[in-house]
Amino acid sequence: MMMPWSRLAPILLVCCLTAPVKPAFATADLQTSLTIRNDGGEPLKCVILFGHWVTSDIADIAPGRSGDVKIMRAAKDGALYVPRFDGRHMMIERIACGRTTGWWESIGDVPLLPLREKAEAASETRCKLGEHAVCTAPQPLTP
Repeated sequence: MMMPWSRLAPILLVCCLTAPVKPAFATADLQTSLTIRNDGGEPLKCVILFGHWVTSDIADIAPGRSGDVKIMRAAKDGALYVPRFDGRHMMIERIACGRTTGWWESIGDVPLLPLREKAEAASETRCKLGEHAVCTAPQPLTP
């Protein structure tokens, strides 16, 4: 004797809703830590710029101090992203640093190509303000 569909549907729905959920990132993707060191004499403001005009401020970095950013690197193509609360990826377009006041007029980019090309568990870029912020290519940090 078969169970009628009207009784089977709620059971299937419960099974689907309680099934294990795939992680927000592929197991082969690497979580990496980027340290942004302020080698200048004034505070540095850095911002992650995602697609579609979404931004995320990194805490202002005092002279001689550093700030850390946790990001994911896709194993498939080296794309950099931050996992969202709903499991989707917020793709990083750029990380820009500048003055805490007059930020837009003084920004310079952190070069992200080295992070996209090679997976490192941790790396560091050094930034200094002049007319615009100048940041070095990230270098691997050794434990």
